[in-house]
Amino acid sequence: MVQGTFSPTSAGTAAPQDDDPGWLTLVEMCRARAAGEPDREYFSFLENGVEESDSLTPAQVDLRARAIAVELLRVAKPGDRVLLNYGPGLDFVPAFFGALYAGMIAVPIPPVETGRDGAKTDRLEAVLASARPALFLSTTGVLEKLAGSEQVARALAGVTRLATDTVDTAVAGEWHEPDIDRDTVAYLQYSSGSTGLPKGVMLTHANVLDNLALIHTNGARGDLEEGQTPPPVVLWLPLFHDMGLVNAVFQPLYAGFEATLMPPLAFVQHPFNWLRAISDRGDAISVAPNFAYELCVRRISEEQIAKLDLSGWRLAAVGAEPVRPETLERFAEKFAPAGFRRATFFPCYGLAESTVMVSGGPAPEEPVIRSFDAAALVAGRVRPATEGARARQLVGCGQIQPSLTLRIVDPATGEPCADDTIGEVYVSGYSVGSGYWDAPAITEETFRARLPQDPDLVFLRTGDLGFLYDGQLFITGRRKDVIILDGLNYYPHDIEATVSGSHPALRQDRCAAFSVDDGGQEKLVVLAEVQRRHPVVRGPVAEGAELPRNSVRATELEAAIRRAVTAEHGVRVSEVGLLRPGVLPYTSSAKIKRAECRERWSAGTFDADHLA
Repeated sequence: MVQGTFSPTSAGTAAPQDDDPGWLTLVEMCRARAAGEPDREYFSFLENGVEESDSLTPAQVDLRARAIAVELLRVAKPGDRVLLNYGPGLDFVPAFFGALYAGMIAVPIPPVETGRDGAKTDRLEAVLASARPALFLSTTGVLEKLAGSEQVARALAGVTRLATDTVDTAVAGEWHEPDIDRDTVAYLQYSSGSTGLPKGVMLTHANVLDNLALIHTNGARGDLEEGQTPPPVVLWLPLFHDMGLVNAVFQPLYAGFEATLMPPLAFVQHPFNWLRAISDRGDAISVAPNFAYELCVRRISEEQIAKLDLSGWRLAAVGAEPVRPETLERFAEKFAPAGFRRATFFPCYGLAESTVMVSGGPAPEEPVIRSFDAAALVAGRVRPATEGARARQLVGCGQIQPSLTLRIVDPATGEPCADDTIGEVYVSGYSVGSGYWDAPAITEETFRARLPQDPDLVFLRTGDLGFLYDGQLFITGRRKDVIILDGLNYYPHDIEATVSGSHPALRQDRCAAFSVDDGGQEKLVVLAEVQRRHPVVRGPVAEGAELPRNSVRATELEAAIRRAVTAEHGVRVSEVGLLRPGVLPYTSSAKIKRAECRERWSAGTFDADHLA
């Protein structure tokens, strides 16, 4: 059955949970864990992806957070913004709670990068201009490193810097509880900036606690006995990212399970580290984007698989980017010999504007994969695939819990869509943030949408397109990224997936698809990075000339891309750009900046130095 709306209970009201701890703030949550389980090792860190190098108990987090809060209040006041600039490690955890313990607003940011060409401060400057922080927190080593950068010094002029790893915990006794409540803004979650300048989502203590309850309910498997400790979570996601922050820092304290963390590079360079950590813990849960599972399929050998036991992997959440059915199938097949079960997969959907999760589950059922008529989808319609018709498989991103109200809405008219029509996903509920920091106009446009049939509710316009089918939310793409050709909608991530697999010389998942206006009509452009070991030969080659080893002709690559896209999507690629590795722009959370790609291609700034 197809549904255009989904509202199981009275809209916007949070369903009571039997095991609701009743905390009003994240400070209460952390203090309660410190009092109830002071010496339990809640957080451990594997610096090299293998060996534990650091750990924290709730009592240690609480003690250090109180001391940090005392120091923060010596130089700033409640309500001030506090930038958190931390690389991989556990120093972030007490620093984050220290800001909350001071009644201030935490602002996690990606670590400022420094190199031979100086520090990269563009994103830092954008966040500084928006948040106007009073404090910049990091570790002694990082602050000493940044002290030599003139760019950082100019950017942080007037902002107090504090190394939280040197704060004396003896001052913790001077701490007093902050004057905060559930409606106080806890932190600003800045967007990755994949479609423009980063925007800071204001998330209150109530937003976060409601979403933690939603995650707990969606992911509940019902296989724990009373008093049994939940399995630990194993994560490599950065803590400044919404998925990493919520799942690695908040959810363990909320649900009472331990967290084993490792640097993102420990996973990216050696994906086996992630699965080995899960295997070593016997029972475990984990969360990662689609590309992580794909990377494991490509990079982990049969010999390594023989060393794994994944039979205790309870839940493998997949989110933060489009979930691909072929990735789930390949991963399940490859790691079945290690005991991995397809029902472990937990596709989900969410965004920072709704804390992190909107939909997911139910667990522990196999992921919902359905085949739809491809021609109907590009026309904005939802029809099951019939025999002989070109089909497109989509993964259901989970059910909608009663604490949220979800609508599928025509983005042009603002009217609810018919049951068989793709539209923009609108969400209402306590998990939805209160808006963007210091951006009233875009807050009104994004967070204050209203619908005639729900006059008492305000909705978040997610910017994502999708539909509801058989009780599952299916996401088809981002509204701003949709490529419209001849009145039909094409989703760039689908075209990019086809391009990645069109020729072995292309880098996996390193391409961008977008449309440009040539003055008369929209045309499709594809940019793709070529592997370094495959030199690209352009132009005519003299007869008998010796070509570089492993070389490939540009015409061969371009033809392969065009053939694959036409065959799979029925659309013609007008222009192909073959680029060197590392040229395409990505956000700190590994999302392609398609808008920047379009601007640079149109302006001709992908010059000879960028071409493969």
